[in-house]
Amino acid sequence: MANKKFTEEDMNHLRASPYVLDVSPSIVHFSARFKELFWNSIQEGKEPRDIVIELGVDPDILGEYRVNGLKGMIRNEVRAGKGFRDLKTYGSYLKDYTDPEAKVKYLEQQLAYKDQEIEFLKKIVSLGREDAES
Repeated sequence: MANKKFTEEDMNHLRASPYVLDVSPSIVHFSARFKELFWNSIQEGKEPRDIVIELGVDPDILGEYRVNGLKGMIRNEVRAGKGFRDLKTYGSYLKDYTDPEAKVKYLEQQLAYKDQEIEFLKKIVSLGREDAES
């Protein structure tokens, strides 16, 4: 998870991109087309920062962590072999879980993962408070 939160101005700038489907203070949702173009450029040996610039997204707004993380995230989608996903196509990934029990198991796993993330973030915040008090 990136530490940098987007300002309202940052979010408006990102929303202006045809490749950004949605943005919140902490998350950017890129289109499947963006991911496809990004991956093709990676295959050509280009650097993530340069690719983001070519696609019209300001890398300084995204931050280094997000820009570098795009490569791994998109590589994982390639490895999954189901094409690039975005907010519009995400539901098609769940069709593999047609059995209600499998859907419940998948959602339980997702919930457990989110719980782990929350606990991790709480520990980070508490460590920051201890440092500030010292």
